[in-house]
Parts: sequence; structure tokens; C-alpha cells
Amino acid sequence: MDTVVYSTSPLQAFWGLLVTMLFIFGMGVIGVGIAVFRHNDGRGVRMLTGALGVFLVIVSLVYGGLMLASVLSGVQTVVVRLNNKMVAEDNCGNGGTCIRYVLETGTGNVLYDFNVPAEAYAHAQVNNCYQVTYYTSRSPFNVVADTDSYHQIDAVTRIETADTAACP
Repeated sequence: MDTVVYSTSPLQAFWGLLVTMLFIFGMGVIGVGIAVFRHNDGRGVRMLTGALGVFLVIVSLVYGGLMLASVLSGVQTVVVRLNNKMVAEDNCGNGGTCIRYVLETGTGNVLYDFNVPAEAYAHAQVNNCYQVTYYTSRSPFNVVADTDSYHQIDAVTRIETADTAACP
């Protein structure tokens, strides 16, 4: 390996998921707190608020469990050739758009789309070989979320140039 194109800690790779999980958990705890301590509201309102709060706490715990399963599954490393770079625009709600930086790569019959930060996107060069280290995402049923021929990866921790002889 010659040059490190991108490197980050696992905490930074999962930071967005962690913040989302904590936000949902916090909203659930606030909902339960409102249901318990606001005696001026009607009984039905308090029960509904409490039930929604408990639901949000459960959702956040499931979300956290899936994130933990991804972390505990360990890192995967693959040597790939960068076929294309793409800036994808997604709908983010309220009519807004979000931008994702995608590195489209492949190893023979297996295709990988790596969602990376702008800095990694800027440094990566098409048709070069890279060794990519990442965490696989997990589905609610504890199976790998992608098929054997295509993987979309969000938690990339390291990208470095690889020897072209090792490249598929």
C-alpha cells in the first residue's frame, strides 16, 4: 500500500447513525417523561404520549442493536478498481435534497458502491486500484443487507492505493 486516500476511526464512520439513534432515544424519553409528569393533560393524551415515547425508545434500541451488530461483525477489506465517481442527489424530505459522494468499484462479478466524504471523493482517481476497509451493514434479521453481486457500503474507515497487480 502506498498512499492513504482516506482514513477515519470507527466512531467517526458510525457518527451519523449514533447521533440519529441518540436523538430518537431522547425524544422517546421526553415523551415518557411528559406522560408521567404532566398531570394537567387528559388521561388519553398522556397514554398516547407515553405509548409513542416507549415506541421511540424501542426503535432507538433496535437501531442501536443493528449498529452494534455491524461494528461487532468486524471490518472487511477488499481490493477494487474504481470504475466511476458519482455525486448522487437524494430527496431528504420537505422538498430538499442531500448530496452523497459515491465511488463505484468492482472486483470481477461483485460491484461495490462506497458512500464516502467529499475529501475521499476528491482524492480518488478513476481506473486506479484501491484497498478499501469497511464495516458491512446488517439488516433486522441479522443477515448481510446486500446480495452477493452488489454491496452499498456507508461505513468506510480506510481507503489506500493498492498495487495494480492485486487489482481485479
